[in-house]
Amino acid sequence: MKDCEWIVTQDPQRRVLRNASVRINDGRIEEVGRATSAAKDEVIDCRKKVLIPGLINTHTHLSMSLFRGYADDLELREWLEKKIWPLEARLTGEMCYHGALLGSLEMTRTGTTCFVDMYFHMEDVARAVNEAGLRAILSPGMIDKPEKVGTEQERQTTLKFLEYIHKLHNPLINFAVGPHAPYTCGPETLLWARDIAERENALVNIHIAETRGEQAQFEKDGKGRVAEYLDKIGFLNNRVLAAHGVWLTKSEVRLFGKKGVRVAHCPVSNMKLASGGTAPVPEMLDAGVSVGLGTDGAASNNGLDMFDTMKMTALVHKNSRWDPTVMNAQQVLDMATLGGARCIGREKDLGSVEVGKQADIVLLDLRDPNLIPIHQKETVVSDLVYSANGQNVDTTIVDGRPLMINRKLKALDPEKIGEEVRSSIARLIPQ
Repeated sequence: MKDCEWIVTQDPQRRVLRNASVRINDGRIEEVGRATSAAKDEVIDCRKKVLIPGLINTHTHLSMSLFRGYADDLELREWLEKKIWPLEARLTGEMCYHGALLGSLEMTRTGTTCFVDMYFHMEDVARAVNEAGLRAILSPGMIDKPEKVGTEQERQTTLKFLEYIHKLHNPLINFAVGPHAPYTCGPETLLWARDIAERENALVNIHIAETRGEQAQFEKDGKGRVAEYLDKIGFLNNRVLAAHGVWLTKSEVRLFGKKGVRVAHCPVSNMKLASGGTAPVPEMLDAGVSVGLGTDGAASNNGLDMFDTMKMTALVHKNSRWDPTVMNAQQVLDMATLGGARCIGREKDLGSVEVGKQADIVLLDLRDPNLIPIHQKETVVSDLVYSANGQNVDTTIVDGRPLMINRKLKALDPEKIGEEVRSSIARLIPQ
């Protein structure tokens, strides 16, 4: 990758290099800066481009791309019970496959190279992600059923998916256990998930403290604070990736830090569904909690663009704290890259442009009008967070493999995916 106008390394010194190059060999970064090239090398001309680490989306529901724009401007309970759940009951594996392809297409197009997902029909989601060439951690969502046999079936679905991932033999796709939330999974299921994650050296992907109503119900039921309840039953540990974490007290934040719990911050979804309040991310960072950014699903965000999420992350915290200095651009970019890598336990391999790390790399086109001008080295990071959007992405590379170059997709066919999604929607929501 030759002659980048800027390289935002995200290395320990947070260096921003000018007129520099990156050499990739066998899926890893071999040189940064004055990289050499040989006659046999494939060279990507990076003039008028900024190179950054691939963005990491720590929480989404990929196949919910099918529901984009279907149920906007509703209260959360009505949104779920009257709109989303009835449709989800009619989903087939093939529909989820097409929705996952659409989500993978959007992520590739907007610079996300790695993501964490929870949904249904996850074998079909994995099939789509495998075709797309993205890096992913996938978890079938588990919910306790009224009958014990139904709950056992949920667990067997998870174990079957684990076996599927083993047989897939794709090092880019990994397994996580996915108990949906403390209010849909009892202590027996939560501890079962904890034990499977320990056995498989995997994450536990779960929603925690997303809404005020969830917290109020726990207190009404005599369970106390959600995070404290989870700690009391022995669930919290450093394998837990907690999506949202909006309704946490300072003591619960410190508890997360002590236990090593990671958090996926999803500000756009939280605002759209009016979760109330803003996740205490500054306090989380002070307590040593690893925080990444997530879009959540396209049904509660309407997009999977991590640049949009970065900007909203900065703005919502500045607004809620009445402080323009809080959550600065560098902190936000950290969460979208290195923070995401820490959330999935891959900070040694991902999240920065450094020699020896996996070559998950994104280029943005500086000729786009919203990225003109770049005043100086000190403004590049703020331009990425406040000015850029996913449509500025020119090239996306995962594990050294180009998935898109000069905005031309290599692995996915947008026209075919669009037709398949429209066909799925026609069956799912008859007009």
